Amino acid sequence: MSAPIAIRIQVPQPQTHLIEVEMRVMALSDDSELILRMPVWSPGSYLVREYARHVQRFAAFDKDGERLRFEKIDKTSWKIDVAHVDQVRVTYQVYAHDLTVRTNHVDTSHAFFNCVATCMYPDGRLDDAIDLHIVPPEGWEIFCGLAPAEGSKTYFEVADFDELFDTPVELGPHPYFDFEVEGVPHRFVMWGVSNADIDALKKHVPELVKVNARMFGEIPYERYVFINHLVDGGFGGLEHRHSSVNMFDARGFDKVELDEDGNLGKKYGNFLRLLCHEHFHAYHVKRLRPEALGPFDYQHENYTHDLWAVEGVTSYYDTYNMMGTGLLSPAAYVELLEKRVLELSQHPGRLLHSLEMASFDAWIKFYRPDENTRNSTVSYYLKGELVSWMLDLWIRTKTGGERDLADVLRKLYREHYKARDEGYPRGAFEAAVGEISGADPTEFFDRYIRGTHEIAWEEFLAPVGLRLKPVHDERGGASIKAVTRAEDDRRVVREVLGGGPGEQAGLCAGDVLVAIDRWEVAERDPDELLIDYEEGDVVDVHVLRRGRLHTLTMTLAKPGPKSYKLEVRADASQKARELRKGWLGVETW
Repeated sequence: MSAPIAIRIQVPQPQTHLIEVEMRVMALSDDSELILRMPVWSPGSYLVREYARHVQRFAAFDKDGERLRFEKIDKTSWKIDVAHVDQVRVTYQVYAHDLTVRTNHVDTSHAFFNCVATCMYPDGRLDDAIDLHIVPPEGWEIFCGLAPAEGSKTYFEVADFDELFDTPVELGPHPYFDFEVEGVPHRFVMWGVSNADIDALKKHVPELVKVNARMFGEIPYERYVFINHLVDGGFGGLEHRHSSVNMFDARGFDKVELDEDGNLGKKYGNFLRLLCHEHFHAYHVKRLRPEALGPFDYQHENYTHDLWAVEGVTSYYDTYNMMGTGLLSPAAYVELLEKRVLELSQHPGRLLHSLEMASFDAWIKFYRPDENTRNSTVSYYLKGELVSWMLDLWIRTKTGGERDLADVLRKLYREHYKARDEGYPRGAFEAAVGEISGADPTEFFDRYIRGTHEIAWEEFLAPVGLRLKPVHDERGGASIKAVTRAEDDRRVVREVLGGGPGEQAGLCAGDVLVAIDRWEVAERDPDELLIDYEEGDVVDVHVLRRGRLHTLTMTLAKPGPKSYKLEVRADASQKARELRKGWLGVETW
């Protein structure tokens, strides 16, 4: 083999859900021991997932096939005695039956694995080159972002372990199509029985690539693969340097042609936004990135305060750029923003946890939600998207429409990725905003990124001739301030909102609502039962908790808005109208 490390991956019996890995490590003559480590997390998914728990049948041999002694020294590491050995061959199996974009799944219809969840690395040798050999079952093809070695379909030359671990691989007899943008080849592959319209995807997916490429001025990779898992009720995505993995509802392709208002079906539009989001990450996080996000420590958490920018800014542009493709009308875009504002308003944690701390605490909070998550933290995706929107408007206002948030990304992309291929340090994003806007962004960042202030919508919307109006139910009503769900003809409390009547009266997640003011709840929404009540009314609420009946006395609260409406101000100045058109593309919608 030409590289100091060779890895062979095969799936000889897909029905067992097992991936078989063989690894050969050269150049050991000066070492008495070799330590192999399994990564504990996947870049882009900030949670320690303990991939070593799926490893079985580990064995080590010298080049003559003689067994070598080894011991496991911690949860992710195997130490092998290699005295007087110049080559080691290691074999092991990985159990793969976890269907997410960041783990491994093998069955008789396909095999999907993330190399970071499958391959070990020699301690201290992450920079070593690797010869990768993938052996698919007969009749199955290999789909991944790596370029095959010359003259081969199954061998790949990998620069180092960072490139290997950033490579997801799909195997199967799947339908796919190819296209080029600016001469760069792209492949779109689908696994799963679905109602996907391939002809529509052939038209629309290239437009997503083009709009992101126009924003950054280039396509930064030599090839790209969209790996798509179409499964019942599925949703999620994970970005990679040369590919993305996207999971979506198999029956979610509702309307694939533009209607008279210039909109696609909402479900299909969600799929395209997912694709746009993960492809945007090929620029923003896989190349332009905070310092902590590459090169990686695969054994420990890699902390950053800037996930709000990584994911929030990307969430802003996955929808904004969809509008730029013509596949989303300005009116539909505004409606999506209105829904995001409503969702944020329903999370009391926005007043407790800043975007910086939500980013830093992703390892213990975002991927481990519980019944108190809504009260204790805020999504750096959701609030990050809305703060990015306000920041974009702030920059446009400060520069008279000459610059915008995209200019900030392009500046950082040029200076940190193109010039040095290094992550940017903490504070660099804020500094770039200041340089692009010609104004001091400290107050903005203190309030909305380092702080927990309510977003002052009027301050940012008025200069572009807009206002945001909360819309309440005309019928009035009252609320116990709890998130509930109908389950088997019962109404179960899932979350109790902080500071509300439910929390003050002792309502708990898991309680079954039996009656409110002697009215049976059954499976009905409690706020609908309270439509004839008013803020301040006192009622008894009967709940079942661990099999016993409890009576709670609550002083009802006013319901929150049922929606928000973004409106054009009639008194907007000519400059405000110009700024609004520069942002939205139209003066009104």
